[in-house]
Amino acid sequence: MKKMILGGRFIMKKKLFFLFTILAALMFALAACGSGDESSSSDSSSSDSSSGESSDSGGSDVDTVKVGIIGAFQMAAGKEIEDNARLAIEEINANGGIDGKQIEAYFYDTKADPEEGRAVVERLLYQDKVDFIIGEHRSEVTLAVQPIIMEENKIFINTGSASPQLTQNVLDDYDTNKYTFSIQLDSLQLGEGFINQLKDMVDEYGFEKIALIGESAVWVDPVEEMFKETFGDKAVLIERPSTDTEDFSIELSRAQDSGAEVVMQVFSGDQGIIFAQQWADRQIPVYLTGYNVQAQSGEFWDQTGGKAEGLITWKHGVRSEITDMTIPYWDSFVEEYGRIPGPYTGLNTYDAVMILAQAIEEAGTTDADALVETLENGSFTGAGGNIVFNERHGISVGEELVPFTFVQWIDGEQVTVWPKSVSTGEVVAPPWIDN
Repeated sequence: MKKMILGGRFIMKKKLFFLFTILAALMFALAACGSGDESSSSDSSSSDSSSGESSDSGGSDVDTVKVGIIGAFQMAAGKEIEDNARLAIEEINANGGIDGKQIEAYFYDTKADPEEGRAVVERLLYQDKVDFIIGEHRSEVTLAVQPIIMEENKIFINTGSASPQLTQNVLDDYDTNKYTFSIQLDSLQLGEGFINQLKDMVDEYGFEKIALIGESAVWVDPVEEMFKETFGDKAVLIERPSTDTEDFSIELSRAQDSGAEVVMQVFSGDQGIIFAQQWADRQIPVYLTGYNVQAQSGEFWDQTGGKAEGLITWKHGVRSEITDMTIPYWDSFVEEYGRIPGPYTGLNTYDAVMILAQAIEEAGTTDADALVETLENGSFTGAGGNIVFNERHGISVGEELVPFTFVQWIDGEQVTVWPKSVSTGEVVAPPWIDN
């Protein structure tokens, strides 16, 4: 198995990037002054993502690699897709592109709607004529667009959707779906990771009563089953509020009445903010761990009014020496956007772009079948870990591959607390719980 290290020519020093940027801006200004015509090329910094604007360095179709970026950009997880795609593409293009070809990117907002997803994917394929599609984080959208992309034999890299069906389709009908790859862990892998971290907490603290409070969404169902199977009689409460719930007083009261010592939270949307606030306001005497997508964002502390102290969540992407790429990526993102990387979708997208670029260079072609073989047989080093695709075209998890990391909010900062091999601090109790 050939190891592909994504450092080298794709990860550049920021000062060099700025130099390229300044020179490009000067050349553009001179050309504009000389011609007197408006430029027809799109601005990569434009926020009009729903219109499908492109981000490129002005090359012709022959001299570019066309990539479509899709996601619900108005949502936190979708915004991370957009921002991280731009960061990766800018780095690659400023460093010479892929075998001398610039990446020309088209950004489309799916609005978390399957019908809109189908519409933008059809536009990418038949109007923009992209070579590859990357992104999306809503499983219902991803499953809706997968058949369309596969019919055209285009490589599709999922960076946020957790439905196991996406990669199961590869197993069920390989010839049709072999062009699908997923850097996002599916719900079965996520559930296993959540459970393993919770088991460690239960063992370390001697917890005897455990609760699950998770959104009523299909992807959470296997997590609930694993929770019940793993903890048995210790699982004293399971609550599945609807995805539009804004008042969690009933669920939190039941958690307190049950005597639970720790709650596994599972929230993929803005509910995570409300849940954390109400947990703190009521000073419910339980530890919170599990998965809260909003808590992965650096803005979460302010969004909760500073009421996130002690909350633990899985977060894919921490500033720790996971690979040689991790800290440089982290620092580049902070410098570029003025915030820390947020939800898992962002780092996944950054790695997807980088891995695609490396695979194209390794294969020496953009031919989809050749790239399938390269991706199937390669080992890649990304900012999120060492990536190896399994027979389902999903990624494998492990401390030497992609670690399953958890952070805790302490004094307004995210501290990596699990696993111990990459932790930067110890778990602390919420301030209203006596140790």
